[in-house]
Parts: sequence; C-alpha cells; structure tokens
Amino acid sequence: MKFLWSVLSLISITLCQGQYNPVGAITMWTDGYVVTLKNDTIRGRIRVGMLVNDSPATVIIRHTDQTKTKLKSDDLRLIAQRIPDFAYSTGSIPQTRTFVVFERVPNPRRNNKLTLLERLTPFGGKIALYFDASGWKKTTEYTFGNFVFETNHEEMSYIALKNGTEVLIAKRGNLEVIHDQVFGDCPAFIHNYPTATRRDWKQFGDMVYAYNQLCEAEQ
Repeated sequence: MKFLWSVLSLISITLCQGQYNPVGAITMWTDGYVVTLKNDTIRGRIRVGMLVNDSPATVIIRHTDQTKTKLKSDDLRLIAQRIPDFAYSTGSIPQTRTFVVFERVPNPRRNNKLTLLERLTPFGGKIALYFDASGWKKTTEYTFGNFVFETNHEEMSYIALKNGTEVLIAKRGNLEVIHDQVFGDCPAFIHNYPTATRRDWKQFGDMVYAYNQLCEAEQ
C-alpha cells in the first residue's frame, strides 16, 4: 500500500506531463534526427518538406558539410525535430517538451496503414497517444505555428496504441468503452479510476499517464 501511495504521489506531481498538445510538423530548419526503416539514425538540420493528409511526406536533412538529403515518409520510422526557442514564448508549449516527434504507427483511419503521426505522450509505458488529425475539425493548416485550438479539446480525438500492436480511435463519445477496453486489465488503475464518462474527456491524457505508471509498477 505504501508503494502504491508513492506511485500515486508521483502521478499527482507529474500529471501535467501526461499529454502534450499537438503542434504540427516543423517546416523551417531546426535541429533534429530521423530513424529509417533500416534503423539508421541520421542527425542534422531538418525540415518537413511536404505534408499529405496532415502527415509528413518528405523530410529534408542538411548535414554539417551543408549537403542535403531528401527522404520520403515510406523510408522513415521516426522524425524528431527540436522545438525552436521562440515557440515557448506563447506559453502553450511546456518547457519539458523539447521535440516534436512523429512515429510510424498503424492508422485506423486508413485501414491501419502505417502512417507518421505526431506522438503526444512521453516515451515509455504500455499506451501511447497520437494526434488524430483527420478527426479534428480545423480551419487552419496543420503545420507548426499555424495549428490552433478553437474549442477546449472537446472535439479532439486520438489514435491510441497499446503494447505496440492494439490500435484504436479514442474520442469523447466512446470514453466509457475505451475505459473498459484499454484500462480494464490493470486493477490498480481501476481502483483509482473505476469509471469514466464523457465529462472526463479532458482528463483522458492524465488517465493514460496514470495507467502507464501504475501498470508498470504492478509488473
């Protein structure tokens, strides 16, 4: 019980780190790296050259010798771009978030086709959240600096990936089902979050963070 209390205390302190807001791909030059499907890591100055269906389609890498390499999304497993310093002045991006990360994951909006989606949760844990750009009613282009929220996240939806294989769309309307289907295998989580309704949608990211912490502790 003391151990569980310690975990819950940690969660209460770091809950704000459970979920980031989407900020979009960065189309200006910034430090970063990519990981290819061959597991090669390439570092340099990186910008996203083109988006298709709000997903990076091409990436351009400028090396230290000023030569450039252009890669297609089909060749990439991960894109990580360092967030420019000026971006923090808005107050909407926490200082703890240093990179915008896109990962190649199954996209249920496209028959589980592998797609580069923006990761919204820190690395680690059983569940990862990705921004469901196709499920967001937007009027601006989904690129860094242009993407803005017009509501209080109630219309947002996410792509949830569990254990690297189970993928589903999480949205406010199906939160009760998601609660049982995704979190139901962790008694410690259910003890603290026995139910979830549409009114709890704003806390969904916090629930994912709590699940990742509590269920790792159970193992």
